[in-house]
Amino acid sequence: MHDFGSDFELITPELWLSNEDTWREKLLRLPDWCKIPLLNCNASHNLPDSSLVRFRGMVQDMHNPEFYFEQFEIYNSATNEIKNKSGKYRDTANIMENEKINYTENLKSAQRQTIVVVSIPGLNDWAQQLEDEKNHLGHLEQQPNTSKRLSSSSTKLKRSYDETDEDLDAMDVVEAETVHNKEPRIAETINNTSNIVSREHLLNFPLPDVQSKSCIVKIYDENDDLKLNDMIEVVGFLSVDPALSGEFQTEKDTLLDPEIENEVESVTHNPPPSLVPRLHAVYVKKLQHCNPLIPEKVDQDGVLKGAIVAREHLLKALTELLLGDKLAAEYLICHLIACIYLRQDTLTLGQFCLNISNLPTQRYPNYARQLYDVIKQFVTKSYYLPLTIENLNTLSLLPKKDYDCNRLTSGVLQLSKDTHLVLDETKMEQGTLDATGVNNISAIGHMIKNQKVEYDFKYYKMEFESDISVLILSEGKSLLPSDYHCPLRPEESSLKIFEAIVEAATYYLKEGIMNTIRTYLTHIKLVKYTISEDLQFVEDDFIEMRSKSDSQNPITADDLHRLLVLARLVSLSRGYDTLNKECWNITKTMEEERLYRLKNRISTNL
Repeated sequence: MHDFGSDFELITPELWLSNEDTWREKLLRLPDWCKIPLLNCNASHNLPDSSLVRFRGMVQDMHNPEFYFEQFEIYNSATNEIKNKSGKYRDTANIMENEKINYTENLKSAQRQTIVVVSIPGLNDWAQQLEDEKNHLGHLEQQPNTSKRLSSSSTKLKRSYDETDEDLDAMDVVEAETVHNKEPRIAETINNTSNIVSREHLLNFPLPDVQSKSCIVKIYDENDDLKLNDMIEVVGFLSVDPALSGEFQTEKDTLLDPEIENEVESVTHNPPPSLVPRLHAVYVKKLQHCNPLIPEKVDQDGVLKGAIVAREHLLKALTELLLGDKLAAEYLICHLIACIYLRQDTLTLGQFCLNISNLPTQRYPNYARQLYDVIKQFVTKSYYLPLTIENLNTLSLLPKKDYDCNRLTSGVLQLSKDTHLVLDETKMEQGTLDATGVNNISAIGHMIKNQKVEYDFKYYKMEFESDISVLILSEGKSLLPSDYHCPLRPEESSLKIFEAIVEAATYYLKEGIMNTIRTYLTHIKLVKYTISEDLQFVEDDFIEMRSKSDSQNPITADDLHRLLVLARLVSLSRGYDTLNKECWNITKTMEEERLYRLKNRISTNL
């Protein structure tokens, strides 16, 4: 069988353009994309300019369309030869010393979409380690660095709105010769901009203090369905010419050539390629998940058959960690597999914000963090946020439009779907929330209730849909809204030996069991759940519950909805893709016990 992988090691933009349809078909037939270097796991400085690479991440921002030379003529003054070239999949013209671009004839411009993609926020260490093992190409580190450096061939093919000439039909470009003539200006620009923008500003990651990578992706096909926060995998040609950096913008006469971009905006949109490489996309694939353990095709029957075993392992571990409380462990499992499964008008179905309260913080002040440290070993993406006064008053939770830099500044709540956000309310101390803190609490509450995040565009706010699983850990009932509130009822014997329990759970959860649980939690979210037409038992029970209710505790349609959402998760967690009588009865019992606890609370700290 022909090894398509070796073809892609040698492919160039020119070769791809010679027969795009055939190469795209070859790419889609490639059984293993791991031979195409993944920038997330391989340093871009070990890869040659214009080589075919991949990047996997979340769409963090979308810039204005960029104009470029799709077709142009090159004139060689030494040979008098004229040849046509394409600027597609390139940022620079790659011309020889005696060659010049003909700006007056056969010049065709086009535009490409430009998006900023960052590594998937909150990707946990175990998932990143598996990605590295699968995609790290050690031989690349042994090769000499072949990335193109700034030279006389570096003629930019990008057209800015402020780059015009007296001839309105021609587009001016910045040639390296011009750059070389202004070397003092380069040094001055670098010094100035380094004081204006930082590395963190250029990278613009949603989560603070989390290592990540960023990439500017240029897309040539229409992608109307591509949205902010989508998880994507991009295959494209790498562009790492240092001349692309905003540090090398030439000095302009403000009278003859007025600038639309200010200096900070220019540097922000054109960071050094060594820090933020460019990728010219030939194929963009949306990702339903980012769990490296899950195969491309999911066998639903096999997933459902294996659910019971995986669930038993998970239930045993969580029950121990929740100090012998099996009910809280059942609700936590439902929370871990929950996701939005239907949006219709203002209705959002499937959200499952869980508040576990009554945590034993006097005996174990860091109980919430210790619980999270185990949960993050199960789920693919998560983030732990202590709700301290300082964090609420200082953190940027909502993404904001920065009009000075003309970009979206990321915030903690800019997360891809199925990210688990754990809010530790036990760390809240006495203090005063300022305006930022109050707005942050409001933003979290709005996201929990509506599964939408309000992006701040200064003059107005715009809602973007989210699918973030929120777990609130607290002593008393949370000050934030939740869909299900379950007070913890720990066993006294477990309270005495919690540290030993954590150690035992770590020993029990060996890699094989962990991977079974990790696969299970992602697989169950991908199962297609159907509602049976024969749900007479649900209707009968609801009528009976309403007949037994009183004016103090009425049973409403919201209660039925809450039961049906929980029943769906109870069924899926046990390997059923539809609701049966047994799972319905389990659901009713769970809710009865949970509601009984809310009426008869017992403190763990007494």
